[in-house]
Formats: sequence, C-alpha cells, structure tokens
Amino acid sequence: MIHPTCAEVLATIETGLARDIVPHLHNTEARSAAATIGHLLRHVALRIEDEGQILSDDIARLRRLVSELAGWLDGPVPPVAASLRATLEGDLPEGVYPSLRLLGERALALRGALVAGQGELHRLRASHGHDAGFQALESAIAAYGAQQLADEGRLIEPAFLGKGPRR
Repeated sequence: MIHPTCAEVLATIETGLARDIVPHLHNTEARSAAATIGHLLRHVALRIEDEGQILSDDIARLRRLVSELAGWLDGPVPPVAASLRATLEGDLPEGVYPSLRLLGERALALRGALVAGQGELHRLRASHGHDAGFQALESAIAAYGAQQLADEGRLIEPAFLGKGPRR
C-alpha cells in the first residue's frame, strides 16, 4: 500500500483547511466556499473507499435485470432483446484492473440498456401490461431505482448532512 493513503491525504487537506484557513476567512462567501470544499473532500474520500464496491454491486444488479428484460422482450421485440444481450457481453476483459472509471463506464452502458428496455416496456404497456412477467419487470426496475438512490445516499449523506451549510 502506498502511504499516506488517498483518504489520509484528503483528511490532512480537510484538517489544514479547517485549522489554518477557515479561521482567517471573514466574509460569508469565503466561509461558504471553504465549507463546500470540506464537504467535497469528505465526499471524495467516501467515494475512494466505497464507490468500487457500489459500482460492482450495481453492475451485478443491472446484469440480472437487463438479462431478465432481454428474456421477456424476446417474445414481443426480438431485435431489442438482442441489443440488450449484446450490451451484456461487454464486460471487462480478463486481467484488466476494474478502475472506478472502467466500472463507471460499464455501469453506464448497462443503465443505458436498462433505459432502452424500459422504453420498450412503456411502449408495450397497452398490449402487455396485464402480463405477470411485464409487471414483475416493472417492479424489479422500480426496486433497482430505489437501491440506486440508496447507494448514492451512502456517498452523500455522511459527507454533507450535519456538517453545516453548503452552496
């Protein structure tokens, strides 16, 4: 491990800001900017610590959901199902380190497939909305959205809430 860690560097910057700079700021705008910098430093530290796992979990959920969506869409819209399956095949090559950037790009591609499939569900609501599989997919997509918001909250709440105003 490289020392100091990224989290330790960010904590040192935050401490230095709070101890050595903020006490000398005497106008509201400067103090507000310093508070925002502190929030963002904590946010980045949380992202370094947790974002990889959050993205990995998100990718696993998205893979399952897009696969289920492709399976159901095989009946009414086979070309869309094929497109969703093609997106599922775009995983990282063996031996490539899953950096946050690469994980983020993969999650984004899978979310794009989910949105495309969800658009087809909306288009098919009148003709297939009574189908149990259709309804299960809509519920699963709603549950995914709720989980995604909860994941984002894990990176935001501890950095911002209860730490004073921000701009």
